[in-house]
Amino acid sequence: MDECPGKIVNHRVEKWPVRLLVLLLEAASAVALFALTVITCTDVFGRYLFNKPLTGSTELTELAVGMVVFSAFPLISWRNEHVVVDILDRFVSPTAHKIRTVVFHVCIAVGLVFIGDRIITLAERSLSYGEVTEFLAIPVGWMIYFFGAMCWLTAFMLITVGIYAVVKTTADTASTKPAE
Repeated sequence: MDECPGKIVNHRVEKWPVRLLVLLLEAASAVALFALTVITCTDVFGRYLFNKPLTGSTELTELAVGMVVFSAFPLISWRNEHVVVDILDRFVSPTAHKIRTVVFHVCIAVGLVFIGDRIITLAERSLSYGEVTEFLAIPVGWMIYFFGAMCWLTAFMLITVGIYAVVKTTADTASTKPAE
């Protein structure tokens, strides 16, 4: 398989703070996904076997899906596992590829910072209004804070991976140049 220049694959050994963060995010996503499965099964069995659906299952499902999605964003960015269409990569020079990678990472990170800021503003407003879910009265603001924090963390991860891609490809290019 022809690797595109600067592609990061198994590129780093994670140090303990990052390993801990990754473990926490994976655990949050896994617990939310497991809870989503239990909620759905309980609701379906209750609905069809006992004619009594799980109260608040829609609310719990919404919160669990949000937690799965938003806790996965930083992990996907850190591991550089985005869906990428690389049709033109073999026709682009390594320098252009490096520039494009950095520009994409910076643009997406800046967008996520603004989105995260807006989400945090909405979380503050939600908490100030005392907004809760309809049936279970779960405060919504704390989950919204989590979504905003994950946007900011994803932006940080994108910048970090973008910088690493530049440094890595520069080091790889320098090491493969013939000695003069």
